[in-house]
Amino acid sequence: MLLLLLQTADPAHLAGTLLPRGFFLGLGLIYLSALMLDRLAERLRLPAAVAILLLGLAIPSNVLPQAQPLGSLQLETIHRVSLALLIFYAGLKTDLRRIQGVRRACLGLGTVGVLITLVLTGLVMIPVAAAVQPALPLSALLLTVCCLAATDSGALEDLLAALRHRVPERLEHVLQVEAALSTVMALLVFGFLSGILQVQPHQGHQLLHAAMAGGWMQQSGAVALHVIAGMVAGLVVGGLAPRLIDGLVRSEQQLLLVAVALAFVAYGFGQILGGGGLVAVFVAGVFLSNGHYQINRFERQALGHVMHPFNTAAEITVLLLLGILVQPVELIPVLPLALPLALVLPLARLAGVWLVLPATIFSQHDRLTVAGCGLRSAVPLALAVSLADELPNLRGVAAEAAESLGSGLLAMLFVVVVVDLCAQTVLMRRLLPAPAV
Repeated sequence: MLLLLLQTADPAHLAGTLLPRGFFLGLGLIYLSALMLDRLAERLRLPAAVAILLLGLAIPSNVLPQAQPLGSLQLETIHRVSLALLIFYAGLKTDLRRIQGVRRACLGLGTVGVLITLVLTGLVMIPVAAAVQPALPLSALLLTVCCLAATDSGALEDLLAALRHRVPERLEHVLQVEAALSTVMALLVFGFLSGILQVQPHQGHQLLHAAMAGGWMQQSGAVALHVIAGMVAGLVVGGLAPRLIDGLVRSEQQLLLVAVALAFVAYGFGQILGGGGLVAVFVAGVFLSNGHYQINRFERQALGHVMHPFNTAAEITVLLLLGILVQPVELIPVLPLALPLALVLPLARLAGVWLVLPATIFSQHDRLTVAGCGLRSAVPLALAVSLADELPNLRGVAAEAAESLGSGLLAMLFVVVVVDLCAQTVLMRRLLPAPAV
């Protein structure tokens, strides 16, 4: 079968492969262009994520006409691997020793604060969507809002670098912990709601209510299983990790290899126990970041340092991929709904931050700073891939309209992310005074 495929392959393809000629050249130039735009954005103190998204948008989807388009399986694989790396890095950046005294506030901000933001955004956007785009199914709108639940570690680091130390170090640690927790929370809420909103056969109102009740209980149990399985797997791998690192690692290069291997082991172990792979990766990352190692072997932040290139690669890949998937012609039709969502989301976050962070510990200026640094980038756009896969199974979504609806929602998320990245960066520069020289 393989020989037949190669014999009938287009001569424009590389010998022995299904890749078109010039594929690796084009791929390398795309990544080099992304890095150059990242450097330019840093000099201009602009969000690098916006520059990379716009680069992806500028690349025609048919730039390699002989190449086969990515299918749902390939997209799901890319987005799962990228999410796992992003979440693992978020766990590595969660240094619990630096948030002593405000741990309860950080936990509340990354969990309760996320839920408050989602609920308020959904309540406002339901009537807005009904007036602006009546044909949009409610189930699709709610899942779209869920995609925007997570703040983003990479975008946060870019913003903090652009602000040049205007954010107090104490608040930086709070924001880093929140970014990690909100990502895990977004995944759980998205999975829970997608299960609740799936089409279920029914006959009559009583059976419908019973199906809804069963769905709530079933999905609650599934989420609980994910959390428990992930925590157990993360605790086991994270508990053994310091001994493995002390016994196996002899150089920083080996530290990188062991860290990636432990991330894969945690993800796979969580999947075996009950599907909590992403939760397991996060918990393992937290344990690795806060573990005790042999003295003078590595810096306390060495794991985060060696994993930073992988995190950057995963983030750039997600941003480029989602930028390429969005068609420029799809952006204008979604503006009437995307722009109100881009406005409502930061206001809902402000309310959530104000309600969760205690005034006795955080001043008004502190809470405004935390609310203004709630950037969203790679993680919400990666969740958009799952959203497109879930659409055909949602209530109120016709199977024949699922593909076009998915493209429109992806374009809407693209607009919301770009607008909020730019607006919040400009706002924070005006809000925070320049550091004293």
